[in-house]
Amino acid sequence: MKKAVLALLAVALTPAVFAQFPQRPPTPNDTLKSIQQLTDGRVKFSLYAPKASEVTVSGDFPNGFPPAKLQKDGAGVWSFTTASAVAPNVYTYDFNVDGLKVFDPKNAQYKESNNGFSNVFEIKGPENEFQTLKDVPHGKIEKVYYKSSALEGITRRLHVYLPPNYDEISRSQKLPVLYLLHGGGDNDASWTTVGRANLILDNLYAQGKLKPMIVVMPAGHTPVQGFFMGAGDRQDPFCRDMVQDVIPFIEKTYPVSSKREHRAIAGLSMGGIQTINLALWHPDLFAQVFPMSTGYFPNTIAEIKEKYGEVMRNKTINTFKDFRIYMGGEADIAYKNNLNMMAMFDEYGIKYNYQNGGGAHTFLAWRSHLLDLAPRLFR
Repeated sequence: MKKAVLALLAVALTPAVFAQFPQRPPTPNDTLKSIQQLTDGRVKFSLYAPKASEVTVSGDFPNGFPPAKLQKDGAGVWSFTTASAVAPNVYTYDFNVDGLKVFDPKNAQYKESNNGFSNVFEIKGPENEFQTLKDVPHGKIEKVYYKSSALEGITRRLHVYLPPNYDEISRSQKLPVLYLLHGGGDNDASWTTVGRANLILDNLYAQGKLKPMIVVMPAGHTPVQGFFMGAGDRQDPFCRDMVQDVIPFIEKTYPVSSKREHRAIAGLSMGGIQTINLALWHPDLFAQVFPMSTGYFPNTIAEIKEKYGEVMRNKTINTFKDFRIYMGGEADIAYKNNLNMMAMFDEYGIKYNYQNGGGAHTFLAWRSHLLDLAPRLFR
């Protein structure tokens, strides 16, 4: 019997059997590290593309815009190193090979958006502690589908963050809700991929800085035509979807409070305009409002003054517990529009708080804004 088993093993290990699995010659890509932090703090990007004519890399890291050109070595590896050290944070980047955006196959960290996928890398350090994965109790992210009556009955997706110990907490109380909106080109997964909302909230819970809440991240783009940066809620199909479907769906599906004081809304860029439109046209729905890196365009401000003065003069607006506008500094592309919008608010006597910082029009700013606004909620 022993000889028979050995004979079978010998047959199983013959070259003919191995031939079933095609072998290929090794390449530099087998051991390549596409992202390396050098000893001096600079970051080196590398991509194996031996037949390419031109490779660039772009992103929100230093020297990432305009796109930087990589140099090719004799082995077919293209490389680029930042000119200076990269500060601790989370950054996005995209390789472009001969005019085609290419996902980095050597890096599984990614951002999901309406425009596809981008890669993400993290530089560790004290400044980054608030948004990094730690050994703390973690909340849960759910992908949820619902039917939108406001959008011709289509099925839509949203993400929901449930706090640590949600099952236990939700048995004894109805939870408040933060509606957290993404920007143009992104989708309902962006806040939990590159936005790291779940990790930021996990770490704040671990520090005892948050009231238990759920966070709903809907999809701000819709297949129904509309003006997402216009004045009011009727021009934007998403706003109709939020009021008619998203909020009722959440309040039916999860053990949450339906009281105004237990609803907050925040959003960035396009989502910031949607935040303002929902809050000002429906001030009875939300108690706390946090637009980020946003502002009405001049023609929209003119339209508001011509058609919606009564909306701006609604006294309920000034009963918001917190109407706080965030900006990513003068480098933020929405900076001037935001100044013009705040000047209009001043004309109508609308009260707000204003916080200007850094990070420009990127998640470098918006993650910091979430860190600041989340502990303010539902106090």
